[in-house]
Amino acid sequence: MVAAVVRYNRARIPSRSAIAASAEPNREIQIRVSPNPAFVDGEVDIRVEGLAAAQKAVVHASTLDDEKRLWSSHAEFRADAAGCIEPRTSESFAGTYRGVSPMGLFWSMHLAQEKGVPDHGRRIYSKTSATPEEVRIEVEIAGAFAAADNFERIYLAPGTETRDMKVSGQNGGPKSGIVGRLFLPPAAADAQSDPQALLPVVIVVGGSGGGFDLDKAAVLSRHGFATFALAYFGIPPLPRWLHRIPFEYFEAAIAWLGAQSRIDSARIGVLGISRGAELALLLASTFSEIRCVIAYSPSSVAWSSGGRDRDTGEIIPSWIHKGDAIPFATLPMREFMVRSAVPVVVMRRPVMFRNLFRAGLRNRSAVEQAAIPVERISGPVMLISGGDDHVWPAAEMSEEIIARLKRHDFPHAVEHLNYPRAGHMLRYPHLPTTPREARHASLRNAHYSFGGSAEADAEAQSDSWRRAIAFLRAAL
Repeated sequence: MVAAVVRYNRARIPSRSAIAASAEPNREIQIRVSPNPAFVDGEVDIRVEGLAAAQKAVVHASTLDDEKRLWSSHAEFRADAAGCIEPRTSESFAGTYRGVSPMGLFWSMHLAQEKGVPDHGRRIYSKTSATPEEVRIEVEIAGAFAAADNFERIYLAPGTETRDMKVSGQNGGPKSGIVGRLFLPPAAADAQSDPQALLPVVIVVGGSGGGFDLDKAAVLSRHGFATFALAYFGIPPLPRWLHRIPFEYFEAAIAWLGAQSRIDSARIGVLGISRGAELALLLASTFSEIRCVIAYSPSSVAWSSGGRDRDTGEIIPSWIHKGDAIPFATLPMREFMVRSAVPVVVMRRPVMFRNLFRAGLRNRSAVEQAAIPVERISGPVMLISGGDDHVWPAAEMSEEIIARLKRHDFPHAVEHLNYPRAGHMLRYPHLPTTPREARHASLRNAHYSFGGSAEADAEAQSDSWRRAIAFLRAAL
Protein backbone atom coordinates (compact mmCIF):
# COMPACT_ATOMS: atom_id res chain seq x y z
CA MET A 1 0.00 0.00 0.00
CA VAL A 2 1.26 3.46 -0.94
CA ALA A 3 -0.11 6.67 0.54
CA ALA A 4 0.57 9.98 -1.13
CA VAL A 5 -0.68 13.48 -1.80
CA VAL A 6 -0.45 13.76 -5.57
CA ARG A 7 1.58 16.45 -7.38
CA TYR A 8 1.67 16.89 -11.14
CA ASN A 9 3.66 18.35 -14.01
CA ARG A 10 1.56 20.00 -16.72
CA ALA A 11 2.18 20.79 -20.36
CA ARG A 12 1.69 24.31 -21.62
CA ILE A 13 -1.06 25.10 -24.11
CA PRO A 14 0.26 26.52 -27.40
CA SER A 15 -1.16 29.76 -28.73
CA ARG A 16 -3.66 29.35 -31.54
CA SER A 17 -1.78 29.29 -34.82
CA ALA A 18 -4.38 31.52 -36.49
CA ILE A 19 -3.55 34.33 -34.09
CA ALA A 20 -0.01 35.70 -34.13
CA ALA A 21 1.59 34.64 -30.84
CA SER A 22 3.91 37.64 -30.88
CA ALA A 23 1.15 40.19 -31.35
CA GLU A 24 0.76 42.77 -28.61
CA PRO A 25 -2.49 42.44 -26.66
CA ASN A 26 -5.04 45.22 -26.51
CA ARG A 27 -4.51 46.36 -22.95
CA GLU A 28 -8.05 47.68 -22.71
CA ILE A 29 -9.44 44.15 -23.14
CA GLN A 30 -9.45 42.07 -19.96
CA ILE A 31 -10.34 38.41 -19.45
CA ARG A 32 -11.55 37.35 -16.02
CA VAL A 33 -12.05 33.67 -15.16
CA SER A 34 -13.52 32.43 -11.91
CA PRO A 35 -13.03 30.27 -10.03
CA ASN A 36 -9.39 29.64 -10.85
CA PRO A 37 -8.53 26.87 -10.34
CA ALA A 38 -11.92 25.32 -11.09
CA PHE A 39 -13.11 21.75 -10.62
CA VAL A 40 -13.51 20.06 -13.98
CA ASP A 41 -17.15 19.15 -13.33
CA GLY A 42 -18.03 22.64 -12.07
CA GLU A 43 -19.10 25.63 -14.15
CA VAL A 44 -16.63 28.40 -14.93
CA ASP A 45 -17.49 32.08 -15.37
CA ILE A 46 -15.59 33.73 -18.23
CA ARG A 47 -15.96 37.48 -18.62
CA VAL A 48 -14.41 39.61 -21.36
CA GLU A 49 -14.38 43.33 -20.53
CA GLY A 50 -13.31 46.53 -22.27
CA LEU A 51 -15.15 46.14 -25.56
CA ALA A 52 -17.36 48.73 -27.20
CA ALA A 53 -21.10 48.22 -26.95
CA ALA A 54 -22.29 45.68 -29.58
CA GLN A 55 -18.70 45.05 -30.71
CA LYS A 56 -18.07 41.64 -32.26
CA ALA A 57 -15.39 39.37 -30.79
CA VAL A 58 -14.39 35.73 -31.06
CA VAL A 59 -13.53 33.87 -27.86
CA HIS A 60 -11.28 30.82 -28.29
CA ALA A 61 -10.63 28.04 -25.75
CA SER A 62 -8.01 25.30 -26.03
CA THR A 63 -6.45 22.58 -23.90
CA LEU A 64 -4.37 19.40 -24.18
CA ASP A 65 -5.63 15.94 -23.32
CA ASP A 66 -3.49 13.24 -21.69
CA GLU A 67 -2.06 12.27 -25.08
CA LYS A 68 -0.91 15.90 -25.51
CA ARG A 69 -3.38 16.40 -28.36
CA LEU A 70 -4.83 19.85 -28.87
CA TRP A 71 -8.57 20.41 -28.45
CA SER A 72 -10.08 23.80 -29.26
CA SER A 73 -13.36 25.66 -29.61
CA HIS A 74 -14.51 29.16 -30.48
CA ALA A 75 -17.66 31.25 -30.32
CA GLU A 76 -18.57 34.63 -31.81
CA PHE A 77 -20.37 37.13 -29.61
CA ARG A 78 -21.54 40.73 -29.53
CA ALA A 79 -20.70 42.71 -26.42
CA ASP A 80 -23.54 44.00 -24.28
CA ALA A 81 -24.22 47.67 -23.56
CA ALA A 82 -21.48 47.68 -20.92
CA GLY A 83 -18.92 46.27 -23.39
CA CYS A 84 -18.85 42.79 -21.81
CA ILE A 85 -19.16 39.22 -23.06
CA GLU A 86 -20.12 36.41 -20.69
CA PRO A 87 -20.80 32.95 -22.18
CA ARG A 88 -23.07 32.28 -19.19
CA THR A 89 -25.59 34.79 -20.58
CA SER A 90 -24.25 35.90 -23.98
CA GLU A 91 -25.49 34.24 -27.16
CA SER A 92 -22.99 32.68 -29.53
CA PHE A 93 -24.14 33.42 -33.08
CA ALA A 94 -21.40 31.39 -34.78
CA GLY A 95 -18.61 28.99 -33.88
CA THR A 96 -18.39 25.47 -32.50
CA TYR A 97 -21.72 25.96 -30.73
CA ARG A 98 -24.62 28.38 -31.03
CA GLY A 99 -26.99 29.93 -28.53
CA VAL A 100 -26.49 30.42 -24.82
CA SER A 101 -24.52 27.66 -23.08
CA PRO A 102 -22.50 28.52 -19.97
CA MET A 103 -19.99 25.73 -20.69
CA GLY A 104 -20.33 25.67 -24.47
CA LEU A 105 -16.66 26.52 -25.00
CA PHE A 106 -15.77 23.30 -23.15
CA TRP A 107 -18.15 20.63 -24.43
CA SER A 108 -17.87 21.92 -28.04
CA MET A 109 -14.07 21.53 -28.25
CA HIS A 110 -12.87 19.59 -31.31
CA LEU A 111 -9.71 17.58 -31.76
CA ALA A 112 -7.23 19.47 -33.92
CA GLN A 113 -5.90 16.99 -36.49
CA GLU A 114 -2.29 18.02 -37.00
CA LYS A 115 -0.66 17.68 -40.43
CA GLY A 116 1.60 14.65 -40.69
CA VAL A 117 0.12 13.02 -37.58
CA PRO A 118 -1.69 9.76 -38.45
CA ASP A 119 -5.30 9.38 -37.42
CA HIS A 120 -5.54 6.18 -35.39
CA GLY A 121 -9.25 6.61 -34.75
CA ARG A 122 -8.74 7.63 -31.11
CA ARG A 123 -10.89 10.72 -31.36
CA ILE A 124 -12.28 10.65 -27.84
CA TYR A 125 -10.89 13.16 -25.37
CA SER A 126 -8.18 11.15 -23.62
CA LYS A 127 -8.22 11.44 -19.86
CA THR A 128 -6.53 8.52 -18.13
CA SER A 129 -5.20 10.30 -15.05
CA ALA A 130 -6.25 12.77 -12.38
CA THR A 131 -3.76 15.42 -13.53
CA PRO A 132 -5.02 19.01 -13.75
CA GLU A 133 -5.44 20.54 -17.18
CA GLU A 134 -4.60 24.04 -18.29
CA VAL A 135 -7.08 25.92 -20.47
CA ARG A 136 -6.10 28.90 -22.61
CA ILE A 137 -8.67 31.60 -23.38
CA GLU A 138 -7.95 33.99 -26.26
CA VAL A 139 -9.95 36.91 -27.63
CA GLU A 140 -9.83 37.84 -31.29
CA ILE A 141 -11.23 41.11 -32.71
CA ALA A 142 -11.44 41.61 -36.48
CA GLY A 143 -8.92 38.82 -37.00
CA ALA A 144 -6.36 40.32 -34.62
CA PHE A 145 -5.18 39.03 -31.25
CA ALA A 146 -6.64 41.13 -28.41
CA ALA A 147 -6.12 39.29 -25.11
CA ALA A 148 -5.31 35.92 -23.57
CA ASP A 149 -5.33 34.24 -20.18
CA ASN A 150 -4.73 30.73 -18.84
CA PHE A 151 -6.52 29.00 -16.02
CA GLU A 152 -6.49 25.54 -14.45
CA ARG A 153 -9.16 22.87 -14.12
CA ILE A 154 -8.57 20.29 -11.39
CA TYR A 155 -9.91 16.83 -10.58
CA LEU A 156 -8.89 16.38 -6.95
CA ALA A 157 -9.73 18.44 -3.91
CA PRO A 158 -6.53 19.86 -2.37
CA GLY A 159 -5.24 17.51 0.31
CA THR A 160 -6.72 14.36 -1.24
CA GLU A 161 -4.79 11.24 -0.24
CA THR A 162 -4.28 8.23 -2.51
CA ARG A 163 -3.64 4.59 -1.65
CA ASP A 164 -2.82 1.91 -4.21
CA MET A 165 -3.86 -1.73 -4.29
CA LYS A 166 -1.43 -4.15 -5.94
CA VAL A 167 -1.81 -7.74 -7.11
CA SER A 168 0.77 -10.35 -8.04
CA GLY A 169 1.19 -11.53 -11.62
CA GLN A 170 1.01 -15.10 -12.85
CA ASN A 171 2.32 -17.32 -15.64
CA GLY A 172 5.60 -15.52 -16.13
CA GLY A 173 4.05 -12.05 -16.43
CA PRO A 174 4.91 -8.99 -14.37
CA LYS A 175 5.52 -9.83 -10.72
CA SER A 176 3.03 -7.26 -9.46
CA GLY A 177 1.22 -4.14 -10.48
CA ILE A 178 -1.13 -1.44 -9.27
CA VAL A 179 -4.72 -2.36 -10.13
CA GLY A 180 -6.70 -0.10 -7.81
CA ARG A 181 -6.36 3.45 -6.54
CA LEU A 182 -8.29 4.75 -3.55
CA PHE A 183 -8.96 8.48 -3.32
CA LEU A 184 -9.57 9.83 0.19
CA PRO A 185 -10.77 13.44 0.22
CA PRO A 186 -9.86 15.70 3.13
CA ALA A 187 -12.25 15.56 6.06
CA ALA A 188 -15.31 17.75 5.70
CA ALA A 189 -15.74 20.63 8.10
CA ASP A 190 -18.51 18.87 10.00
CA ALA A 191 -16.29 15.77 10.44
CA GLN A 192 -13.13 17.53 11.63
CA SER A 193 -14.32 17.39 15.22
CA ASP A 194 -14.49 13.60 14.95
CA PRO A 195 -11.17 12.20 13.68
CA GLN A 196 -12.72 8.71 13.69
CA ALA A 197 -15.45 9.67 11.21
CA LEU A 198 -15.61 7.14 8.39
CA LEU A 199 -16.24 7.78 4.72
CA PRO A 200 -18.64 6.01 2.36
CA VAL A 201 -16.80 4.59 -0.66
CA VAL A 202 -17.79 4.24 -4.32
CA ILE A 203 -16.06 1.60 -6.46
CA VAL A 204 -15.62 2.93 -10.02
CA VAL A 205 -15.19 0.38 -12.82
CA GLY A 206 -14.59 1.22 -16.47
CA GLY A 207 -15.94 -0.32 -19.65
CA SER A 208 -14.59 -2.18 -22.65
CA GLY A 209 -11.52 0.05 -22.94
CA GLY A 210 -9.94 -1.63 -19.91
CA GLY A 211 -7.57 -0.14 -17.36
CA PHE A 212 -8.47 2.48 -14.76
CA ASP A 213 -11.12 5.15 -14.71
CA LEU A 214 -8.90 7.30 -12.51
CA ASP A 215 -10.36 10.58 -13.74
CA LYS A 216 -13.96 9.63 -12.91
CA ALA A 217 -13.01 8.37 -9.47
CA ALA A 218 -10.94 11.48 -8.79
CA VAL A 219 -13.59 14.01 -9.74
CA LEU A 220 -16.28 12.08 -7.84
CA SER A 221 -14.12 12.08 -4.72
CA ARG A 222 -14.11 15.85 -4.55
CA HIS A 223 -17.80 15.64 -3.55
CA GLY A 224 -16.85 14.06 -0.23
CA PHE A 225 -16.86 10.34 -1.08
CA ALA A 226 -13.94 8.01 -0.89
CA THR A 227 -13.67 6.52 -4.38
CA PHE A 228 -11.86 3.43 -5.59
CA ALA A 229 -10.86 3.19 -9.26
CA LEU A 230 -10.55 -0.54 -9.90
CA ALA A 231 -9.13 -2.04 -13.10
CA TYR A 232 -10.05 -5.61 -14.04
CA PHE A 233 -8.35 -6.11 -17.40
CA GLY A 234 -6.21 -4.28 -19.93
CA ILE A 235 -3.18 -3.46 -17.77
CA PRO A 236 -0.41 -5.73 -16.37
CA PRO A 237 -0.61 -8.03 -14.53
CA LEU A 238 -4.34 -8.37 -15.28
CA PRO A 239 -5.78 -10.17 -18.33
CA ARG A 240 -5.18 -8.33 -21.58
CA TRP A 241 -8.82 -8.44 -22.65
CA LEU A 242 -12.23 -8.93 -21.13
CA HIS A 243 -12.51 -12.69 -20.73
CA ARG A 244 -12.89 -15.09 -17.79
CA ILE A 245 -12.59 -12.32 -15.20
CA PRO A 246 -12.93 -14.06 -11.79
CA PHE A 247 -15.34 -12.55 -9.30
CA GLU A 248 -12.98 -13.68 -6.52
CA TYR A 249 -10.78 -10.79 -7.68
CA PHE A 250 -13.54 -8.31 -6.87
CA GLU A 251 -14.25 -10.08 -3.59
CA ALA A 252 -10.60 -9.55 -2.63
CA ALA A 253 -10.79 -5.90 -3.66
CA ILE A 254 -13.85 -5.36 -1.44
CA ALA A 255 -11.99 -7.00 1.45
CA TRP A 256 -8.99 -4.72 0.81
CA LEU A 257 -11.29 -1.71 0.95
CA GLY A 258 -12.80 -2.88 4.23
CA ALA A 259 -9.34 -3.03 5.80
CA GLN A 260 -8.52 0.60 4.98
CA SER A 261 -8.63 3.28 7.66
CA ARG A 262 -11.27 6.01 7.19
CA ILE A 263 -13.45 3.66 5.11
CA ASP A 264 -16.95 2.67 6.26
CA SER A 265 -17.27 -0.88 4.91
CA ALA A 266 -21.01 -0.78 5.60
CA ARG A 267 -21.44 2.01 3.03
CA ILE A 268 -20.08 0.74 -0.30
CA GLY A 269 -21.53 1.72 -3.67
CA VAL A 270 -20.46 0.90 -7.21
CA LEU A 271 -20.54 2.99 -10.39
CA GLY A 272 -19.90 1.56 -13.85
CA ILE A 273 -20.21 2.61 -17.47
CA SER A 274 -21.23 0.35 -20.41
CA ARG A 275 -19.59 -3.08 -19.86
CA GLY A 276 -18.61 -1.64 -16.49
CA ALA A 277 -22.31 -1.00 -15.81
CA GLU A 278 -23.00 -4.65 -16.62
CA LEU A 279 -20.26 -5.54 -14.15
CA ALA A 280 -21.56 -3.12 -11.50
CA LEU A 281 -25.01 -4.72 -11.57
CA LEU A 282 -23.50 -8.21 -11.44
CA LEU A 283 -21.27 -7.29 -8.50
CA ALA A 284 -24.13 -5.75 -6.53
CA SER A 285 -26.25 -8.84 -7.27
CA THR A 286 -23.46 -11.07 -5.95
CA PHE A 287 -21.97 -9.24 -2.96
CA SER A 288 -24.31 -7.96 -0.26
CA GLU A 289 -21.62 -5.52 0.94
CA ILE A 290 -22.55 -3.28 -2.00
CA ARG A 291 -25.45 -1.06 -0.96
CA CYS A 292 -26.21 0.94 -4.11
CA VAL A 293 -25.49 0.98 -7.85
CA ILE A 294 -25.19 3.65 -10.54
CA ALA A 295 -25.15 2.11 -14.01
CA TYR A 296 -24.41 4.36 -16.99
CA SER A 297 -25.54 2.86 -20.34
CA PRO A 298 -26.28 -0.48 -18.65
CA SER A 299 -27.10 -4.00 -19.80
CA SER A 300 -29.86 -6.21 -18.46
CA VAL A 301 -27.86 -9.37 -19.19
CA ALA A 302 -24.31 -10.64 -18.93
CA TRP A 303 -22.65 -10.94 -22.34
CA SER A 304 -19.97 -13.24 -23.70
CA SER A 305 -16.46 -11.97 -24.32
CA GLY A 306 -17.03 -12.12 -28.08
CA GLY A 307 -14.34 -14.75 -28.74
CA ARG A 308 -13.94 -18.52 -28.90
CA ASP A 309 -11.44 -20.81 -27.20
CA ARG A 310 -8.81 -21.86 -29.76
CA ASP A 311 -8.59 -25.39 -28.38
CA THR A 312 -12.24 -26.23 -27.74
CA GLY A 313 -14.06 -23.78 -30.00
CA GLU A 314 -16.34 -22.87 -27.11
CA ILE A 315 -17.56 -19.32 -26.64
CA ILE A 316 -15.51 -17.61 -23.93
CA PRO A 317 -17.39 -16.09 -20.97
CA SER A 318 -16.63 -12.60 -19.75
CA TRP A 319 -17.09 -13.47 -16.07
CA ILE A 320 -16.52 -16.53 -13.90
CA HIS A 321 -17.33 -17.21 -10.25
CA LYS A 322 -16.10 -20.14 -8.19
CA GLY A 323 -14.70 -21.71 -11.33
CA ASP A 324 -17.96 -21.58 -13.30
CA ALA A 325 -18.94 -19.22 -16.08
CA ILE A 326 -21.57 -16.67 -15.16
CA PRO A 327 -24.38 -17.41 -17.67
CA PHE A 328 -24.12 -15.14 -20.70
CA ALA A 329 -25.91 -14.15 -23.87
CA THR A 330 -24.09 -14.54 -27.18
CA LEU A 331 -23.82 -12.27 -30.19
CA PRO A 332 -24.45 -13.42 -33.79
CA MET A 333 -21.24 -11.81 -35.04
CA ARG A 334 -21.00 -13.62 -38.39
CA GLU A 335 -24.51 -12.66 -39.47
CA PHE A 336 -23.96 -9.10 -38.28
CA MET A 337 -20.70 -8.77 -40.21
CA VAL A 338 -22.41 -9.93 -43.41
CA ARG A 339 -25.30 -7.49 -42.97
CA SER A 340 -22.91 -4.66 -42.15
CA ALA A 341 -20.58 -5.22 -45.12
CA VAL A 342 -22.42 -3.08 -47.67
CA PRO A 343 -23.19 -0.04 -45.47
CA VAL A 344 -19.74 -0.10 -43.87
CA VAL A 345 -17.43 -1.03 -46.74
CA VAL A 346 -19.33 0.31 -49.76
CA MET A 347 -21.29 3.21 -48.31
CA ARG A 348 -18.69 3.98 -45.61
CA ARG A 349 -21.28 4.38 -42.89
CA PRO A 350 -20.27 3.85 -39.26
CA VAL A 351 -21.24 0.56 -37.65
CA MET A 352 -24.20 0.59 -35.26
CA PHE A 353 -23.50 -2.20 -32.77
CA ARG A 354 -26.95 -1.60 -31.29
CA ASN A 355 -28.39 -3.83 -34.02
CA LEU A 356 -25.99 -6.64 -33.06
CA PHE A 357 -27.04 -6.55 -29.41
CA ARG A 358 -30.71 -6.37 -30.33
CA ALA A 359 -30.22 -9.54 -32.38
CA GLY A 360 -28.59 -11.19 -29.35
CA LEU A 361 -31.53 -10.18 -27.16
CA ARG A 362 -33.93 -11.98 -29.49
CA ASN A 363 -32.52 -15.32 -28.29
CA ARG A 364 -35.00 -15.48 -25.44
CA SER A 365 -33.82 -18.74 -23.87
CA ALA A 366 -30.23 -17.49 -23.65
CA VAL A 367 -31.36 -14.10 -22.39
CA GLU A 368 -33.44 -15.68 -19.62
CA GLN A 369 -30.39 -17.62 -18.45
CA ALA A 370 -28.09 -14.58 -18.74
CA ALA A 371 -30.41 -12.02 -17.12
CA ILE A 372 -28.66 -10.25 -14.25
CA PRO A 373 -30.47 -11.13 -10.99
CA VAL A 374 -30.82 -7.48 -10.01
CA GLU A 375 -33.51 -8.33 -7.45
CA ARG A 376 -30.68 -9.52 -5.17
CA ILE A 377 -29.17 -6.03 -4.92
CA SER A 378 -29.08 -4.78 -1.33
CA GLY A 379 -29.97 -1.15 -1.97
CA PRO A 380 -31.21 1.48 -4.43
CA VAL A 381 -30.39 1.46 -8.13
CA MET A 382 -29.91 4.34 -10.58
CA LEU A 383 -29.88 3.62 -14.32
CA ILE A 384 -28.73 6.27 -16.83
CA SER A 385 -29.27 5.83 -20.56
CA GLY A 386 -29.34 7.66 -23.87
CA GLY A 387 -32.33 7.05 -26.11
CA ASP A 388 -30.14 7.35 -29.22
CA ASP A 389 -27.42 4.94 -28.03
CA HIS A 390 -25.88 3.32 -31.13
CA VAL A 391 -23.52 0.98 -29.22
CA TRP A 392 -26.20 -1.09 -27.52
CA PRO A 393 -29.88 -0.52 -26.58
CA ALA A 394 -29.20 0.78 -23.09
CA ALA A 395 -32.60 2.46 -22.69
CA GLU A 396 -34.46 -0.74 -23.62
CA MET A 397 -32.28 -2.86 -21.35
CA SER A 398 -32.79 -0.36 -18.51
CA GLU A 399 -36.54 -0.79 -18.85
CA GLU A 400 -36.09 -4.57 -18.77
CA ILE A 401 -34.12 -4.20 -15.52
CA ILE A 402 -36.93 -2.14 -14.03
CA ALA A 403 -39.55 -4.66 -15.17
CA ARG A 404 -37.61 -7.49 -13.53
CA LEU A 405 -37.32 -5.54 -10.29
CA LYS A 406 -41.07 -4.90 -10.30
CA ARG A 407 -41.81 -8.59 -10.88
CA HIS A 408 -39.74 -9.43 -7.80
CA ASP A 409 -41.21 -6.65 -5.62
CA PHE A 410 -37.82 -5.03 -5.19
CA PRO A 411 -37.95 -3.14 -1.87
CA HIS A 412 -35.46 -0.38 -2.69
CA ALA A 413 -35.69 2.81 -4.74
CA VAL A 414 -35.10 2.54 -8.50
CA GLU A 415 -34.58 5.46 -10.84
CA HIS A 416 -34.06 5.50 -14.60
CA LEU A 417 -32.71 8.71 -16.10
CA ASN A 418 -33.32 8.46 -19.83
CA TYR A 419 -32.19 11.22 -22.19
CA PRO A 420 -33.94 10.59 -25.54
CA ARG A 421 -31.48 12.51 -27.75
CA ALA A 422 -28.27 11.39 -26.01
CA GLY A 423 -25.98 8.56 -27.07
CA HIS A 424 -23.72 6.00 -25.42
CA MET A 425 -20.81 8.17 -24.25
CA LEU A 426 -22.22 9.57 -21.03
CA ARG A 427 -19.84 10.50 -18.18
CA TYR A 428 -19.14 13.51 -15.96
CA PRO A 429 -19.78 16.98 -17.45
CA HIS A 430 -17.79 19.67 -19.24
CA LEU A 431 -15.36 17.56 -21.26
CA PRO A 432 -15.59 17.58 -25.08
CA THR A 433 -18.62 15.68 -26.38
CA THR A 434 -17.99 16.37 -30.08
CA PRO A 435 -16.59 12.91 -31.02
CA ARG A 436 -19.46 10.96 -32.58
CA GLU A 437 -17.61 7.81 -33.62
CA ALA A 438 -14.38 5.84 -33.26
CA ARG A 439 -12.64 2.97 -35.03
CA HIS A 440 -12.80 -0.72 -34.16
CA ALA A 441 -9.72 -2.89 -34.74
CA SER A 442 -11.81 -6.07 -35.07
CA LEU A 443 -13.73 -4.55 -37.99
CA ARG A 444 -10.67 -3.67 -40.06
CA ASN A 445 -10.66 -0.21 -38.47
CA ALA A 446 -14.18 0.54 -39.62
CA HIS A 447 -15.86 3.37 -37.75
CA TYR A 448 -18.58 2.70 -35.21
CA SER A 449 -21.12 5.23 -34.00
CA PHE A 450 -21.83 6.36 -30.43
CA GLY A 451 -25.17 7.96 -31.26
CA GLY A 452 -26.61 11.15 -29.81
CA SER A 453 -25.25 14.62 -30.48
CA ALA A 454 -22.62 16.78 -28.82
CA GLU A 455 -25.20 19.17 -27.37
CA ALA A 456 -27.58 16.42 -26.17
CA ASP A 457 -24.75 14.47 -24.54
CA ALA A 458 -23.46 17.60 -22.82
CA GLU A 459 -26.91 18.35 -21.37
CA ALA A 460 -27.41 14.73 -20.29
CA GLN A 461 -24.02 14.57 -18.60
CA SER A 462 -24.58 17.73 -16.59
CA ASP A 463 -28.04 16.71 -15.41
CA SER A 464 -27.24 13.05 -14.69
CA TRP A 465 -24.01 13.86 -12.82
CA ARG A 466 -25.79 16.26 -10.50
CA ARG A 467 -28.54 13.72 -9.82
CA ALA A 468 -26.06 10.84 -9.43
CA ILE A 469 -24.19 12.71 -6.70
CA ALA A 470 -27.48 13.44 -4.90
CA PHE A 471 -28.41 9.74 -5.25
CA LEU A 472 -25.12 8.61 -3.69
CA ARG A 473 -25.47 11.05 -0.79
CA ALA A 474 -28.94 9.72 -0.04
CA ALA A 475 -28.03 6.04 -0.53
CA LEU A 476 -24.72 6.04 1.38
